[in-house]
Amino acid sequence: MPLPAHFHAIRRPVATSGRQYTLDAMAAGERDFVRWLHGAAGIPQAGAVGIGDDMASLRVSGTILVSCDLLLEGTHFDPAQSAWHDIGRKAAGCGLSDCAAMAVQPVAATVALVWTRGRDVAEARELMGGVIAGLAAFDCVLIGGDTTSWTHPVAIDVTIMAQPFSGIEPIRRDGAKPGDRVCVTGKLGGSILGRHLTFKPRVHEARALAAALGDRLHAMMDVTDGLAIDLDRIAEASRVGAVLDERLVELVASDAAHELAARDGRSVRDHVLGDGEDFELLVIGELNAEEVERLGLLCVGEIVDGSGLVLRDTNGATTPLAAMGYEHL
Repeated sequence: MPLPAHFHAIRRPVATSGRQYTLDAMAAGERDFVRWLHGAAGIPQAGAVGIGDDMASLRVSGTILVSCDLLLEGTHFDPAQSAWHDIGRKAAGCGLSDCAAMAVQPVAATVALVWTRGRDVAEARELMGGVIAGLAAFDCVLIGGDTTSWTHPVAIDVTIMAQPFSGIEPIRRDGAKPGDRVCVTGKLGGSILGRHLTFKPRVHEARALAAALGDRLHAMMDVTDGLAIDLDRIAEASRVGAVLDERLVELVASDAAHELAARDGRSVRDHVLGDGEDFELLVIGELNAEEVERLGLLCVGEIVDGSGLVLRDTNGATTPLAAMGYEHL
């Protein structure tokens, strides 16, 4: 499967004697950047083509799954508040978390980097070093991509290619069934206080869950935009409804959710339901109470007939629940 691998020169027009010529803005620095990437990323596999040619090649057999995640300075990260290396790890982690959401094995990645013209190229190396380190933690190799520059903030897109684990079919969003438990793999809310950069993609946990539950694991996704809106997406795709238990929702609140609630006056529950960027897994399936505990899951509700979300209070009364969370458009 051929994949883009070349890193184009970053260019700018320069006027000379009334004519315009195009010169490399980064000059030798850009070429050095590519050489550094080639060495830092390593060789994908014997006989394969990686960084430095016009296209890359990746030897595969069977199904390939592809995910891309675009991160923008000012929306997803702030280099004034965070190290470039950590931002790079987050960029890789978003795609790796998509692999976890479907319980598949990350294999290779490409990166499209839009750098701010005039910014130090050493910072671009730091950013890409974080990407490479994040990928390497899951045996995923950077095989190519593209670079360019403009006068606007930095943008980075990581595209990850994955394959199913042996004996495990990819887990989709559209398989939830009435009677299924709704669980998560960890505490939620308040990620903006730091966890949105330090999270660990749940790739290994997803594989273990899929192996343990088999065809009783009906649906799964990563909590990126908020528990409520992401659960609503599963419910819509599966043509079912979902009930969230208010008491259980508050039990899965992270310490950061409590801290943020104390700062901004919003309820802890709202932070759990809507903050997003938790990167925990939303796990839907036939699980009994013993399995929930043994697998390290936290139950927050159940799937029911119907549509939409409902919140059940401590008295058993239910009210419709808005699909709160983050939407770009």
